[in-house]
Amino acid sequence: MKNFALLGAVSLCTFFACQNTDKSAAAQNHESTSAMKNSEKGYQLYTVREALTGADSILATLKATRAMGYEKVESFGYMDGGFLGLSTVAFNKAIADADLISPSGHYMPSELESTTMGTIDPHSINDFLDAAEALGQKWVIIPWMNDAWRNKEGYDHLIEYLIQLGEAAAKRDMVAGWHNHEFEFAPLEPSQPGSLSAYEYLLNALEGSNVVFEMDIHWVAFAGENPVEWMANYPGRFPLWHVKDFAADTATQVPVGQGVLDWAAIFAMAETAGLEHYYIEQDFCAADKAVQCLQESIEWVNEQPFIN
Repeated sequence: MKNFALLGAVSLCTFFACQNTDKSAAAQNHESTSAMKNSEKGYQLYTVREALTGADSILATLKATRAMGYEKVESFGYMDGGFLGLSTVAFNKAIADADLISPSGHYMPSELESTTMGTIDPHSINDFLDAAEALGQKWVIIPWMNDAWRNKEGYDHLIEYLIQLGEAAAKRDMVAGWHNHEFEFAPLEPSQPGSLSAYEYLLNALEGSNVVFEMDIHWVAFAGENPVEWMANYPGRFPLWHVKDFAADTATQVPVGQGVLDWAAIFAMAETAGLEHYYIEQDFCAADKAVQCLQESIEWVNEQPFIN
């Protein structure tokens, strides 16, 4: 996949909202795709993690976001048989009591957090699938790995684990997946001229398996890559998206629509990508402003004809 300079390159003006046209005017030229018309508005719960300090605050936050118009939530924080300090049963009840659904969740094998690379214990697979199934989730997403794993051997261990997870998931009519950050777009083997990126390596190795990719739009662009190109080159491989924006300095995350990404061009690829669910996310918000960030994002989304 061809890299390009993140800002200032002429080619980027077709991706970032840097044309001499008004963004809202440009958006009016894009109609919602059939994929988008069937996709409820969702968010990744990690956005409001600092507000999730106990059962009462979790329920209050879920209800507050439902009142904004969010209809689904992607979970995170599964550990020791529960979510965010709640049992799986209690967490599932909180989601239901807030009138939300959770089609997918992030599940983290402890080995991938280690500073020492090794193999990944497959015993976590059934644990993750049991928890996801209890929440009614179809997609079980592995979201990250530590620096020590970011080499060919580490990616091979990851591929083996994801294939096993996908095979076990298929028996339950579920699907495994990988969520990207920016590091996957570095060369897989830096010492080898013309090396594939790790992302290409993963996509190629997992083709035909029961493993999909949750594209984090922000991190793809942050790495200097064009998400539209990836969707075009690997159609149908990205049924889940993280919708996240950044300012012109590329380092500052902002509510969706307040940054520089050309969301009309991106959402025009929904059908090509195979999009089924998108989740608004903001990893970093101003202190105590995470819920407000979600509010500002959904207000902008609600105004976009190419999404609704």
